[in-house]
Amino acid sequence: MFFIKRYPDYKSICICTRLYSFAKKSHYDILNLRKNCSDKDIKEAYIKLSKEYHPDMNKNARAQEQFVQVQEAYNVLGKPNTRAQYDSMIEIEINSASYAYRPHVPYNLRNNPQYGFYQENRSTGYKSNSYYGVKGVNKLPNTTIIMLCFGIAIVGVILQVVVIRNAYLSHRRQIREKNMMLAEELDKVRASAQGKTNEAQTRMMLEKIVTAANPTMATASLGQALEIAANLQTLQKFKGQRVRLRILHHTQRHNL
Repeated sequence: MFFIKRYPDYKSICICTRLYSFAKKSHYDILNLRKNCSDKDIKEAYIKLSKEYHPDMNKNARAQEQFVQVQEAYNVLGKPNTRAQYDSMIEIEINSASYAYRPHVPYNLRNNPQYGFYQENRSTGYKSNSYYGVKGVNKLPNTTIIMLCFGIAIVGVILQVVVIRNAYLSHRRQIREKNMMLAEELDKVRASAQGKTNEAQTRMMLEKIVTAANPTMATASLGQALEIAANLQTLQKFKGQRVRLRILHHTQRHNL
């Protein structure tokens, strides 16, 4: 009992399994044929052996088992596609049986005589070339990079808020100054308009237009305005005279 190993070798198990598989007869052996036989040979062998091992004709105890094997062999070899698959399986088993089991030996890079050369080049490359492409700057931890990104984002948000606030305040200041100027102008106009007639206010407005605009254009517009006003006054006088004449004529006819 002590000569038997407690833990069997994997190589021995594989060899025993393969020997057992090869001990089994192939379909060609069951039909007593060679591998390069024709379809006609397979059919003739099947007819001959099926008659020989048929249970009704052969009363042997193993006749039924052999008859089943013959039937299975013919079912596989009798069709070209199944026969081709079976032949390929046989080839794979033969090739795998010829493989000699060898334990895996890991490759040790340090045993290579060029290992020192590779290691030196790698170390010098790390020393000469920086990580970020800038000399003297080493690789930063991920936490430091994340904190820098957050800091830059916060500074950008603060700058944006300051710029928007200053723009809003400056615009608000301009609107306030403009409102104050307009209020002062309105107060001046109201103060100057107090105690004056409409004609005087119109003349003052036209004088402001003359002083503010182009003198020639403003003078022409002023002349046209005065001419229109004079024509309106003449037309009103003429209409008044006509109304008076009509009233007088009507009274005279009424008296008659």
